[in-house]
Amino acid sequence: MQRVEPEVMSDGLPDLEWTGERYLPWIRNATISYEHLHRYAFAARFAQGKRVLDLGSGEGYGSSILARTASSVLGVDIDCESIQHASAKYPKENLTFSVGSFAHVPSADHVFDLIVCFEAIEHIENQHELLSEVKRLLAPDGLFLVSTPNKTAYRTESEEKNQFHVNELEPAEFEELLRQYFREITFLGQRIHSGSGIWPLKQAQSNFIEEIAVEHIASEFEFIANDRRVPIYIIGIASNSSSAVTDIAGSVLIDNSDELIHDIEDAIREQWKHLGSNAVVTRMRQDLDWHVEKVGELDQTIAKAISDLQLTQDRLVHATRELETIHGSRFWKLLNTAWHVRDSIFPPGSNRRRLLQRIVNSADFFSHRQNR
Repeated sequence: MQRVEPEVMSDGLPDLEWTGERYLPWIRNATISYEHLHRYAFAARFAQGKRVLDLGSGEGYGSSILARTASSVLGVDIDCESIQHASAKYPKENLTFSVGSFAHVPSADHVFDLIVCFEAIEHIENQHELLSEVKRLLAPDGLFLVSTPNKTAYRTESEEKNQFHVNELEPAEFEELLRQYFREITFLGQRIHSGSGIWPLKQAQSNFIEEIAVEHIASEFEFIANDRRVPIYIIGIASNSSSAVTDIAGSVLIDNSDELIHDIEDAIREQWKHLGSNAVVTRMRQDLDWHVEKVGELDQTIAKAISDLQLTQDRLVHATRELETIHGSRFWKLLNTAWHVRDSIFPPGSNRRRLLQRIVNSADFFSHRQNR
């Protein structure tokens, strides 16, 4: 994941590093940004004029969103560096940050009207400690908003296991856990979708948004009901007040910059770049293999030619030695003397030589007939 530099801190505090444990607003990943920002934007509708606790506040961006409408917000995180960073980056009169754990928040009992805890409960093994602390801190009619991955769907669609998740929950397990601490609960699902927006171009009298869900089935899109939609994250809304969890409408976040589409386009271009490089490398390797094969064949041809030449040379040396042996023998010397005598008595091209040749040929003829 590419990292984009955040705004320069006036007090020189070091930037937080992306580890995957906490969301950072400046990372280049539209999907993660949509998920986290939407949850806090949704929670902000319940924060109007309320005393709010952001449990697991991380970098502090979510607490800052809540502080736009809340009377006061306390962001709590166990990481000291994150708290220092958030305090310096989000200076607001109604917003404070403090170091604390999920089981030990530095605050008095029942002082918060709204407690939010997004994508944190799965990071701890003993989730009952967190719920017990929420019960201690929440006002009697207060509201608790908590989100967590939908275990099976999250693991199915995630590219790799999140090393910081120690206790993910199925929806039924999540519901059972909340029911042990709250009388009234309801759930909403969240996931990133591609889609189309239709909205009033002028200020509308109503903020009502109709959600229409479709799914590509076989070769066409078909309209489906909400129970066909599989959430990646479950948002639980819990309270001991029945009026607090009724008629809670859904929410849609619209990215006017279409950053997710740009991310996908960038990823496709990068993939094509790699594919192109891989194709070139593959072709180069194939060409190299072909040349290596041809060089191997040429080496074999040269080796055979050298072997044949060596054999010819050996035969020539052997024949030369045999000829030298013949030329040095007494028989060859006598034969050579006889040839000299013959040539002197019967000179080549003379009538006597031609007569001698006819006599020899006649003798060969009669000898051949007798042998038959």
